[in-house]
Amino acid sequence: MAGAAPRYRKAVRRALALALVLTLAACGGGGNRLSKAKYAARANAICGRFNRQVKSFGGAESLKALARLSERTLPALDATTQKLRRLRPPKDEEATANAWVSSLERLHADVVAIRDRARANDLAGVQRLVPGASRDNRHSDDLADRLGATTCSKSQT
Repeated sequence: MAGAAPRYRKAVRRALALALVLTLAACGGGGNRLSKAKYAARANAICGRFNRQVKSFGGAESLKALARLSERTLPALDATTQKLRRLRPPKDEEATANAWVSSLERLHADVVAIRDRARANDLAGVQRLVPGASRDNRHSDDLADRLGATTCSKSQT
């Protein structure tokens, strides 16, 4: 009977280890992917909040105002990007979703560059950056559309 206790403890340890692995997997290790419709709905809700927030910032009629607008937009863009990154797209949409998040990170860099040129009161510098930023924005919009996140591809103006 003395040999049964070590075998019992070993079996309990294995069961606990298995339970731990299953718990970790349930917390995001591989499951919990959203359907395409649910992914699009959640992305649209996130982008809807972002669009309303940015619209509330108003426009910019001067370089100084553009710098302020850019500064206010960056935290909202970053928070939105983080929320979208946490969504679990369907497996067959994962590459597009990753490309979309990367495109939002490029937009962040565009906004920083425009902000910096606006702060420096460099209108020509801002004008040089606008075509590339517009191209990056169109690319991001196209990716959002492919994912069904049409609210995310609507103009903020």
